[in-house]
Amino acid sequence: MLNNITIGRYINKSSVVHKLNPVFKIMIISIFFIDSYIDITLLSMYLLLTMLYSDIDIKVYLKNIYGIKIFLIFIFIIDLIFFTSINRIIFDIFKLIFIVLYSSILTYTTSITELTFGIEKLLRPFNKLIPVGDIAMIITLSIRYIPTLTEEASRIIKAQKLRGINFDTKNIKEKIISISGILMPMFSLSIKRAEESADIMDIRLYNYGKSRTNYRTNKWTKINSLLLILNILILIIIICY
Repeated sequence: MLNNITIGRYINKSSVVHKLNPVFKIMIISIFFIDSYIDITLLSMYLLLTMLYSDIDIKVYLKNIYGIKIFLIFIFIIDLIFFTSINRIIFDIFKLIFIVLYSSILTYTTSITELTFGIEKLLRPFNKLIPVGDIAMIITLSIRYIPTLTEEASRIIKAQKLRGINFDTKNIKEKIISISGILMPMFSLSIKRAEESADIMDIRLYNYGKSRTNYRTNKWTKINSLLLILNILILIIIICY
C-alpha cells in the first residue's frame, strides 16, 4: 500500500499546470464544499482536465487513491454507523478522493521553492503576528518528507518480514503487534532526518525569523486570472446548489 502513495514528489515537466502560479494552485479550496452530485460532477471534470494538462500519467494519480483504500473503507464504515443517509457517505468518500487528487496535482507540479513562495504569499497578511517564512518552510518540508518516510517504512516492513513477522495476517491483535514494530524505527528515522535537515539549513546560513528574498519570482499571468475566475464560479455554484 505504501508503495502506491507518491504524494509529495515533484515531477519536472513543462506542462500548462506546472507553469501556473503556485499561489493560485494553493488557493483552490472548492473541493471541501461537496454537498450534491452536481458538485461531484463539476469537480470531477475540473480535476480530470487538470490531471490531463499536467502531462503526468493518470495511473500515477490513481495509485494514490488505491493507496488509501483502507481509509476509504474506514470512512465508509464510520459513516454507515453514524449517518443514515447514503448520500452523506458518498459525499465524504468523494471529498477524501478529491483532497488526495488535489494534493497530488499540487505536489507533482509545484517545486519545493515554488510551494514555499506560494504559502508565504498567502500568509503575508499575518506577517506581523506569526513568522510566515518559517511556517511556510515547515509546511513545505513536511509535505516533501511524505515520500521519503513511505520509502523508509517500506524498507522497514521488508526487513521485518525477513525476520519472520507476518504483516499479512488477518488477526487484529497480531496485526497491531506487527505494526507497532514499525513505529519506533520510523520515529527514530524521522528524528534523524529532521536533525540532518536542520544541520543542512544551518550550513547554508538559513536565518530563522529573518525576511528572505527570492532569486526567482512567479509572476501572475492572464491565465491565472482566468482560471481564478473559473474557480470562483465553480465555488459559487457548489455553495449555492
